[in-house]
Amino acid sequence: MTSIPTTGRRVVVHPENRVGVENFDIRPPGQGEVLIETVSTLISAGTELGTQEQQRTHTFTPGYSNTGRIIAVGEGVEYEIGARVLSLGSHASHVTVSAAPPSLAKLPDSVSFDDGTYGVLGSVSMHGVRKARMQLGEFVAITGMGAVGQLALQLAAQTGCELLIAIDLIDRRLEVAKASRATHVLNPSRCDLREEVAQITDGRGLDVIIEASGYPDVLPIAFDMARIGGRIMALGSIWHRKVEVDFMPFHEKELTLIGCHQPKCPTVATPAFPWTQQYNRRQILKMIENGELNVERLTTHRMPHAEADEAYRLLRDERDKSLGIILSW
Repeated sequence: MTSIPTTGRRVVVHPENRVGVENFDIRPPGQGEVLIETVSTLISAGTELGTQEQQRTHTFTPGYSNTGRIIAVGEGVEYEIGARVLSLGSHASHVTVSAAPPSLAKLPDSVSFDDGTYGVLGSVSMHGVRKARMQLGEFVAITGMGAVGQLALQLAAQTGCELLIAIDLIDRRLEVAKASRATHVLNPSRCDLREEVAQITDGRGLDVIIEASGYPDVLPIAFDMARIGGRIMALGSIWHRKVEVDFMPFHEKELTLIGCHQPKCPTVATPAFPWTQQYNRRQILKMIENGELNVERLTTHRMPHAEADEAYRLLRDERDKSLGIILSW
């Protein structure tokens, strides 16, 4: 029997937002838990950088997209030692997590550890696309082509929408979106979004706008781009960013603004809403396995975990060069 290590390494963010890697004591799994030896973790740029924007007095360990192998199981766990899994574990060499379905999913054999890390962010995008209730033939735009926006675009492309417009300030991200079946790409730094959308849609406006940037400055523009009766899905985390909004256009167009916070997605299926968090993650992994989602296209960097500080710097300061960054353990 392989001995269980007692110490590991993990990424930490200090109150002044300095990122480091430190030793920690590994906790053996208790009842209903598993201990995972991490292979890869994906940085969730929106959530993790947004968290760092908030005032804090304590150090924390970020991350929730972890793939690895189970090396120990607690009482009452059906998983086997050696199983390849995706979990909500943090950026750490070892994570002890619940074996319950909302926290743990088995990786398909043909899905790599790196690709599997997108299962969590993919479920975020899937929850938003589903709540947007897209219909065949609709005109759709997605603002913000980070990882969540890119995944939402790939999912939206499979709903039968007629137009799928990707909007971002970074040309490289728009190139990725174009490769993922965006019918049009727009950079607001070089065009008037309202005029371009009016031209593309022949004056009709957009049926659905998925706001995935997390910056509320986009909302007034979204109100103008939407058609009468249009739907706006707030998918990106706003992180207490504020903007002054004139709601008169919203009122006159009878628009619908839909909030989407993935942790609110149910973990217990009902006849009215069977799409649980665990269902979405399994479905994303199946879509990666079947080639229906291309996440390799989203990965711009693979970096040793010891270089986590540089990874966060790239995502914050060189967004034109970075998109999906995977830490290896």
